[in-house]
Amino acid sequence: MKKTTIKDIAKAAGVSIATVSYILNDVKTQSISDETRVKVLKTAQQLKYVANKSAQSLKINKTGLMGILLFNDLKPSPGSVLKYAKTVFKLEQLCSKCGYDVIFMQMGADALSYKVIMERNLDGVFLINVDQERFYSISKQFGFGIPVFIIDSYIEDTLFHKIMPDFEQSFALSKTMLGESPEFLVMDSYNHAPLMERMKHYSGLDESQICVYEDREGLDAFLSGVKEKSGIVMNEFLANEVWKRHKRIVVCCTCHCPEVLPDAMPRISFDLNDYTEIVHMMNSYIHNTAYVNGEKFFFINVTP
Repeated sequence: MKKTTIKDIAKAAGVSIATVSYILNDVKTQSISDETRVKVLKTAQQLKYVANKSAQSLKINKTGLMGILLFNDLKPSPGSVLKYAKTVFKLEQLCSKCGYDVIFMQMGADALSYKVIMERNLDGVFLINVDQERFYSISKQFGFGIPVFIIDSYIEDTLFHKIMPDFEQSFALSKTMLGESPEFLVMDSYNHAPLMERMKHYSGLDESQICVYEDREGLDAFLSGVKEKSGIVMNEFLANEVWKRHKRIVVCCTCHCPEVLPDAMPRISFDLNDYTEIVHMMNSYIHNTAYVNGEKFFFINVTP
């Protein structure tokens, strides 16, 4: 099998050979954008490039540490602090079964502590609810060959695996449960705007029929205009607020906490056990430099 060269990487990434060399050798004197740096590193990983001096370290020198970095909501909504509690719990449980110790960090809107992250020397990383700008700022901190999986963000880069609820499936089921096409959608905000646009697209509704939660006053004003109409609510904590004023709804439990809902509220849940395959895939990337999985989107399915 032909060995991958920096020329191959440059061609695949659409950059110069010199740029690839600067990035792989971590030359600090060159001004290279975070986006280009991440693209080249991940292309090198995808093409199975291994420099001679690091061939063994990539296979042997593992720390047994898995990172879970949660980016807090920039625009909080009801239940924001609990939004990813069960997702983090499930990931930690599955990673522990694979033999990893988990390092969990919450990232706020202020400057990130990159130094702390780098000192951990993580084997793999899950980024949750990260926006585009901070993704490229933080992903360059992880060394070459370290797999990075993204949860609930639609990063415009095919080099990274993305995990999110199957919104298309859930909207289709919501219509069936309502017995008609919904006439409005209430949703919480995500840090990555393109993900929100995908959700709106799958709903099939116009912008005028969609309320992205900002405050209770805005929610009340929106609901007053959709009286007697049927709708969908994303996020069970937000659904509890809507339920106080409006009963013709189906809620999609994106926080995996259906137990907080009234018994009478129709709901759709997502299967957290789907993360089992995802964690095993992460483990395969870490321990096998020849491992490849071409699927870039993994959808958490609706559970009965």
